[in-house]
Amino acid sequence: MSYGIKPDVTSLDEDLKMLRDGKFDQSAINDIQNWIYESILKEKVPAGSLLDSLKSGVTLCKLANKLMEADSQTSLIKWKESKMPFVQMEQISLFLTFMRQYGVPEDELFQTIDLFEEKDPASVYQALKSLSRYANKRHPDLFPVLGPQLAVKKPRPPIKQKPKHLQGESGWSTVEYGYMKGASQGSEGIVFGQRRSIL
Repeated sequence: MSYGIKPDVTSLDEDLKMLRDGKFDQSAINDIQNWIYESILKEKVPAGSLLDSLKSGVTLCKLANKLMEADSQTSLIKWKESKMPFVQMEQISLFLTFMRQYGVPEDELFQTIDLFEEKDPASVYQALKSLSRYANKRHPDLFPVLGPQLAVKKPRPPIKQKPKHLQGESGWSTVEYGYMKGASQGSEGIVFGQRRSIL
């Protein structure tokens, strides 16, 4: 009997993480990077991975400030370049607060450690894609969208008026709802269990 051999199965968390990570290939990540740096910040895309460039929180705070400027908001996020982890994590947290206020749903946000410790990169990418949709909805002329745009809820079409012959005093029509003027199985000659003539 051999012990110490790990079974060839994965946990549900690992399976879900692999599924999420599979959604974002390098091309999709490059699109997000270009959206942030070239389209919004008008800066050159830095070398290295997207997560490394966002980890300090500086780029995210700049991004939030650009989006707020378009709405003519004055309460901009104050940020600073720092190597101290708690300062960087606080700046990421400020960006997440901004996203909530901007309208991004809670279930589309990421946790600070998802970015800072790269626990769940896919949730970071998904949140940024979602932010692009909300920015595009507010200012389609200023901010391009990553992926599909947000759906616009259309008003329900008006319900047609019932014809006069179907309108009763109570609004309930016996003809419309199948009233047969007192007909029953007995009065119609329907008998179960016997043969009936089909001639």
